Amino acid sequence: MWVYFNLLPGLIFLFSILLNQVVINFFNSMMACLEYVPIVNERGDVIGKSLKVEAISYKNTYINPVIRIAVVSNGRLFLCNRSQECILDKGKTDIPMECYLRYRETLKEGVARVVGHVFPNLTDIEPTFSIMYHFENEITNRLIYLFVVNMDDESVLCNPRFKNGKLWTLQQMEQNLKENFFCECLEVEYEYLKDIIYTTEKYKGS
Repeated sequence: MWVYFNLLPGLIFLFSILLNQVVINFFNSMMACLEYVPIVNERGDVIGKSLKVEAISYKNTYINPVIRIAVVSNGRLFLCNRSQECILDKGKTDIPMECYLRYRETLKEGVARVVGHVFPNLTDIEPTFSIMYHFENEITNRLIYLFVVNMDDESVLCNPRFKNGKLWTLQQMEQNLKENFFCECLEVEYEYLKDIIYTTEKYKGS
């Protein structure tokens, strides 16, 4: 009985301290994994922040900045299937790189993060900024920053991350526009990308 009344309370107290520490460590590690994204206006000014998971769930309530990177190779546009985990246009054909800009992350840092994740062994890829535009539908509300990168070496595009990836000519793309085949954003961006490809090929041949 002496052990029960004198030793057990101390053991319970010690156990509660250890359990509390485990919970705190778990909470801290979980919070470290939570990612914030900026809330912006249509000019790109940051007016707040939210958790990335909330940005997905509240759909088009706020505007969040998104980076998209198109790949052009020898006059053709590289496209692949969007992930089934995307909230927008699951499985549709689109340009290969897209992500939310992180809170307090610059565009340059965001682009480098995306490219480094997809092409970890390449250090000379430098996408060029093309346009910024506001995209909104019933699912999402985004301020999109479109970048373009030219890759002469097509072999680097043989990447398992790109499901059903292939190079498309402009003629092939135009045959499939407005057929519910491409991602909505790509439909918006097509004319800009076409002009970039035409200009690049024109000066390449001169």
